[in-house]
Amino acid sequence: MNISSRRATLVPPLLRLQASITTRDDRLLGWLYDHGVLTTDQIAKALFSSLDFAQRRLLRLTTLGAVARFRPNKLDGGSYPYHYVLAQLGYEHVMGQRGEGLPKRDQARRRYQSLISRPDLPHLLGANGVFTDLAFHERTHPGTRLAQWRPASAFREAGVLFREGSDHRIISQSRGLHRPDGAGA
Repeated sequence: MNISSRRATLVPPLLRLQASITTRDDRLLGWLYDHGVLTTDQIAKALFSSLDFAQRRLLRLTTLGAVARFRPNKLDGGSYPYHYVLAQLGYEHVMGQRGEGLPKRDQARRRYQSLISRPDLPHLLGANGVFTDLAFHERTHPGTRLAQWRPASAFREAGVLFREGSDHRIISQSRGLHRPDGAGA
């Protein structure tokens, strides 16, 4: 074992990740934490100037242990692009940055299992695609900004859609109103 690889084994993985992370990586990891899954194409469009550069960076984040990926098969043969989710180290990084403490030991594994077996995964990717399109617009049109991208989970609690002065009785789960897939500003 040479000196540089011996040093690499002495550096804890989270510190190695934090030494390698960029502002763009932070944004991506935050999106994966909040929204679950994004495809290579969505990530490339929203955050990178080329697909090739995006793929290289995603491979680096995978190698560092920040993200994991899977590639669903198509019914007619072949496969879809890689789908990226947070790995355990990614959870540690994001939760640490947000002051949320440490993730559960198997948090990434449980979320991964949930996402790959999710029957409405195409719907989730479609909803996330709306916001990655908005992020692309922000990136390519100076003066525009996607200031906030809230996930569907932000609207699960009763009363969350209530506005001051509104009749809260009409905004309730029992009335069968649909919840948004996300919200942006």
